[in-house]
This record gives sequence, C-alpha cells and structure tokens, in this order.
Amino acid sequence: MTRIKFLLAALAVAAIAAVVPAAHAQEQTCFNGLSGCNVHVVGAGSSAQFLTAGLGADELALSISGVGAPNYASNSANPLNCATAGNANAVYHWSLKNGANVVDNRDSRILPELGNIWIVWVASCSDITGGTGITDVWTDVSVDSTVGNRTFFAAETSGNGAQVQVIGSGAGANLIGVAALWADNSVDDTTLPAAVSGTIGTGSTGGVHVNLGLTDIRPEDAYVATARALGKLNTTTWSGLGYIGVSADIGQPILTAQGTNTQATPVKFELAGGTDPITHLTVRAATTVPIGAAPIVFIFNNNSASSVPLDLKTGVAPDSHVTGQVYPLANLFDGTTSCSLANPAFDSFSAGTPPATNITVTLREPLSGTMNTTEFNLFRSDGNTDDSQEKGVINPFSKPYNPLNLACASGGNRWRAIGTGEVVNAVLNNANTLGYIFWGFSNAGKFVGAKYNYLTLDGVDPLNYPVTGNQQLPSCTSGNCPSSAFIDGVSFASLRYGTYKAWSLYRWVVQDANDGGDVLGPAHLAAATEAAVDGSVADYVPFCTTGDSLSVYRSHFKDTVLPAESAGNNGAVNCSSTLGGDTEAGGDVGGLVEGPFDITVPTTNGYVTWAATLTTGKGYKVSWKQGAKFKAGTTWEGSAITIGGTAQTVASVSLTATTLYVGNPNPNTPATAEVSYSAPFPISYPAVSGGGVLNKKQ
Repeated sequence: MTRIKFLLAALAVAAIAAVVPAAHAQEQTCFNGLSGCNVHVVGAGSSAQFLTAGLGADELALSISGVGAPNYASNSANPLNCATAGNANAVYHWSLKNGANVVDNRDSRILPELGNIWIVWVASCSDITGGTGITDVWTDVSVDSTVGNRTFFAAETSGNGAQVQVIGSGAGANLIGVAALWADNSVDDTTLPAAVSGTIGTGSTGGVHVNLGLTDIRPEDAYVATARALGKLNTTTWSGLGYIGVSADIGQPILTAQGTNTQATPVKFELAGGTDPITHLTVRAATTVPIGAAPIVFIFNNNSASSVPLDLKTGVAPDSHVTGQVYPLANLFDGTTSCSLANPAFDSFSAGTPPATNITVTLREPLSGTMNTTEFNLFRSDGNTDDSQEKGVINPFSKPYNPLNLACASGGNRWRAIGTGEVVNAVLNNANTLGYIFWGFSNAGKFVGAKYNYLTLDGVDPLNYPVTGNQQLPSCTSGNCPSSAFIDGVSFASLRYGTYKAWSLYRWVVQDANDGGDVLGPAHLAAATEAAVDGSVADYVPFCTTGDSLSVYRSHFKDTVLPAESAGNNGAVNCSSTLGGDTEAGGDVGGLVEGPFDITVPTTNGYVTWAATLTTGKGYKVSWKQGAKFKAGTTWEGSAITIGGTAQTVASVSLTATTLYVGNPNPNTPATAEVSYSAPFPISYPAVSGGGVLNKKQ
C-alpha cells in the first residue's frame, strides 16, 4: 500500500459521478398507494449512525408547516403538542430490533440482510394512533456500511435492485428512546399502524427502494472491502479472505457467534457510472455528503473486578518503525498472543496488575465500516500492513472459523459479532469480554455502572468527557449530551486535536446533493442530522457547521484492488475551511493524523521517548519526538504532565524545546518506545501550508 495525503475537512459534498439523466425529485410514492403519501428517505447502512439519523428525521418532520408533536394524553400543556398548538398533523416514530430486511433483488440467491429499523412519519393529529392521513415517511435499517453502499448502488428505478421489507409490527422498542433527544419530546414509540408499514412494504421481495447509504467509510473503500472478502484466501498478507460463495458475484455468508442467526454476505456491486456486475445495467449517479467524525471506543466488561484495565498499547506511532517494533493490540485481536489481561496490550490498570484472567475478544465482520476503520488504523496499519483481525481464519466454510469462535494462543477466545448491537450485547452480557464500537450515547448508555469501562489508546482518551470511577461510560440524560457537557465544552477534543488514532469520517451516499428538489429527502436529512448532533447529542464532531468543524486530516492508504479510488478530483470544494486542499476519493480506511491546523488548543500533546537510567540531580530524561514541542522558558518546571498514560511532575530543571526531566515514567512502557504525552499548556497551531492534497505522496 502507498500512503497518500487526503483531506478530512473542507469538503462538503463531493460528486462521485453523474452519467444518468438530469436529477429529479427523489421521493417515492408510498408502496401501499395511499393518496398524497410520499416516502422521502429509505436508508440502509451504518449501525453507528442509526440514532442520529432518526433524530434528524424527527427534526425534519417538525419543520413542515402545520406539523407538531404527538397529542400527548398525559401532557396536554406541552407547547409542541399538535392539538394545543393548532397543528393539523403530528410526527410519530417507531423502532424495533431486527424489524426489517434489506432485500437485494438483483439475484434470488442473495440473502436478505436483517437489521434494526426506525420509521418516522407524519399523520393526522386527530388520530393519536398515527394511522390516519399519512403524508410523509422516513426510514432507516441498521445493517453495516458495506451493505449500505451495496444496496444503494444496486437500486434501480423500479423492479429489481434493493428494497426494504418491514417484518416487525406492534409496540415499538424505543431503540432511540431518550426523551431529551427527540425534538418532539416523545420518548415512547407509537405502536406501528399497518398502514405505515405498508407504505414501505412488507412482502418477501420488499417495497420502496433504498435511496440512502449510511456509511462509516467511502464507497470506494466499501468496494475494496467486498473485493477483499471475496478474494482468494491469502494466509500470508490477508489481502484476500476467502469468503467465496455460490457464484463469482455472491460470497459465503459471514456468520455471527452470538446465537442470533445474523449474517453478512459479501456481494459484488459497482460504483456510480459503472456497469453492475449482476444486472449489467448502468449504475445510478451518486454524491457523498460528509456528516462528521467519530472515535472508535474499546469497551470492557470487567466483571466488577478490584483492578480493571485502563489503557491499550497499540505500537502505532507516527513515522517510528524501529527494528523489532511490536504491535501489541494487533496481536491481541489476531489471536497470536494470549487473550488475557496479562497480554502486553494492557499496559495500565486501576490498581496494580491483576491476575492473568482470560478474556473474550469480540470481532466485527470484514464488511463493517467499524471493522475496516479499526483494521486500518490500528491492526493493519502503517508499518504493519500484513496483519489483520482475520488472521487465523483459515477455513471460512466451517466452525470454529465461521462463525468465528476460536481459541487464542495461551488462553482466551475470539468470537464474531455482526453489527454494533451484537457487539454491545456481547460485552454487556459476558464477563471479561472486550469489544469496540463507534462512539454513540445510545449504545454507551447501556453500559451503566462500575462493571463496565472504556479504555484509552496509548494513554489518549477518546472522549474527554467527565467520568466517574475507572473510566465508566457516560449515559445520556437531560442536559448532559451536547458538546457543552464535555471537558472545556469541546466534544472529542483528542480527535479534534489529532492525538487519538482510531476514528473515521461518516458519510451519506445520495443520488443528488439537492435531492432533485425534495426538501425532505436524504441530503436535506443529512443537514438536519448534523444540526441535531450539534445542538442536542454529541455523537460525533460535525463535519462542517458554523464554528464547529474538523481541523485535522490524515495520511491514507491506496489499495491496488481499485486504483480509481485515488483518481483525484471528483467534486467541488465548497465547505468553508482553513485547510484548503483537493476533493476526496477512496483510501480513507486509515492512516496517521496530520494537524491540527489554525486553532488554539488548551493542552499540549505529542510523542516522546524516555531514558531508562536516572540522571543524577535531574531525573529521567524525556526527549521530544513528534507533535507539539515543549515550551522552553515557561513555567513547565514543577507542573503536571502525563506520559504514556501515567501522571508525572516535570522536574525543576531548566528544559529545552526537546528535553525535560521527570521523576518516574510509566514502568510498563519500554524506554525505546515512542509514547504519547499531554501537558496542560495551551498551544496555537499555524494554518496548513498548501492544503491536504489528494495524491501527494509522503
């Protein structure tokens, strides 16, 4: 792989291609033929974006003239109440776990993809069931990023393609149900009227077509993930994973080990303007809408132990690949070292070093945007391009490889979960189990109490949120969800300031950035969703909102599977930013952080090494390697500094911009290894010089 510089900010909407006739309104007539009823959004994809997309749909519905909140029987004084506010219509919502299938009808052998669903709709205020006078509908099915991309590009204007089949009914499950988040203030889902499910479709072949792909990775990278999954098994480089199935186009299902019968199937698709490999039709036009950046968070069920792990050591350090460099976290997840708390990947604990307790490591499927982001940022990363979480899966056709439920070297176990919800449940319900998810209050709020904790990476906190105990996870209740609730009023400061390694940029794939004139369509929902995140629930850093946008970009990988993914300019830059640079393309699955640029941050961060021997009269020497330099001549002497996750005091010895002394660096950190440092001193970063330019090799 070749690293390329690639802009992560300054791009609002990037067109992939346009080879179909001029855009038209994207809404679809309700599948059951209701007069005056339109389905504006039919989404499929990222489970990490399920919550915020639903909240955005609620906001968008309430923006319609004459629409208010439901008719609350118990709270008639609510100012949003449609009855008391004189609105003719109300907005309703419903959700259900595994309540829908996404059906790819291009070939009858393609298995349906089961997922969670939410539906938001507008109906008459006078009928509090929401089943009368239905006018507008939005829906999303939570599968994974690659399935979202595939089913978006598979969709045709009629007949085949990808459609949604509602298989659930009855009372909703309140999958998003935090009252403080819903713009209509209704925490409880409405029981689903049959007329509403009928607007989307309940037949075995589905109903309305997917017109939105929610994705944690670029469409080009989802294409590469599919090709890798379908490729001939390569147990040396893991460039092919061997999930070869019933045909050259349809792979072997990747199965869950969680007992839910969930699966993810690699199926070929083509990008905009190409020829579909199954139907041989020209693929629809497409535009990607960047939404925002979110961190990957590692969560552990510590079984209420007296000492819990607090930090994970990755070995991934900027431009530092010394002889014999090791990648402990990658070796934990690839099963080549023990899956236990004695693994060197765990280098910090709340109270001493615990016994060598065996653990279960939870992996996602290779089609997942979460998996690919983690894979290429931490496991198959710069300097470690032959490793993979899939290492050891030498037979994708039988147990214990598929479903993956495989012993690690010297104790412990690795198993598979499909989708964020299954990872959450696996960690939630099984002692001494480790997993990773994209951050989101909806999922994190399930891990209540000291039994669960999140881990830092190389001493860098992914959240920078005020937490209690040993890095317990915060839950979202009234008032503690927006950016203002985070430390210093800045959400995900370590992501914004370039010190946290594992994160990705969320995107929505739509046909037309203007939705063909439908002001309630997918691209317009994207804007409403960013507004919901910025104003109510900080699930990610908004991509480009006034006064709150990214100031970092990353160096990325180019994969030889799809050379066109680094083809260069594929859309206009029209998001105001100080970063400049060209427009985006593929290769966005991982890399090293560059920046931040043109901002002042309250904390100085970077990478250092330290000497193993004590310098008499001074302390242990710490040498700057990368990032913000020390501030010679300031009041650093005697002040706090954190090195490799361990709090230190800077010795009262004259320092330089690249040298200082401390009392006792982290004893679990090898003296020759680069580790992160953080000190509470503000630093201003200059503007980027020349922008983050696509295709500029490092």
